[in-house]
Amino acid sequence: MPSNSKHFYPLSSNSLSLSSFLSFYLLFYFLVLKYQMSNLVLRVAIIGARDLAAADRNGSSDPYAVVRINDKKFTTKVVKQTLDPVWDFDFDFPIKLGKVPNGVTITIWDSDTLGRDFLGEITLPFKNIFDRNAGGIADGVPRHFFDPDNKSCWFNLSKRSEKDVVSGDILVKFGFIEDHDRDSKEYVEAWSKLLL
Repeated sequence: MPSNSKHFYPLSSNSLSLSSFLSFYLLFYFLVLKYQMSNLVLRVAIIGARDLAAADRNGSSDPYAVVRINDKKFTTKVVKQTLDPVWDFDFDFPIKLGKVPNGVTITIWDSDTLGRDFLGEITLPFKNIFDRNAGGIADGVPRHFFDPDNKSCWFNLSKRSEKDVVSGDILVKFGFIEDHDRDSKEYVEAWSKLLL
């Protein structure tokens, strides 16, 4: 037989059949999918705030936001002399099965030369971070961050004590971040498993 001829090796009884190969491939695919869906990355966006309390004598504030998730802290830039800051700040936070945080706390401060003044905060139980991403109070579902149906939402700022002067709302957005977009049903299933 010439050396440039192509060889054909028929499947023997010891070889993988096409159906066995497909079964193995599908099992591998679903195991990878299960691993990926049990180790998700959450993107948190602190977009801005509106109608904040004035902490400075000039009737304005120099606000910035601090986000706390477990022992991690993320801080926006300071926006000078405004009651309606736009931060457009985001960060990614990995979520692992069995290590889901209890909540997310976002505190807004007024930056001063000699310290800071409290302007308000929100605390969201982690299981509820997607509740408002469909535009209502509790009609949202977990989604990819860039899903067009995943909306940013306003939350009213709260006081820590009666003496605090607090007003306004903060605009935030939560969503999963991956190289590709999944059907929202997959995110709902993965989210419910993570929260168990």
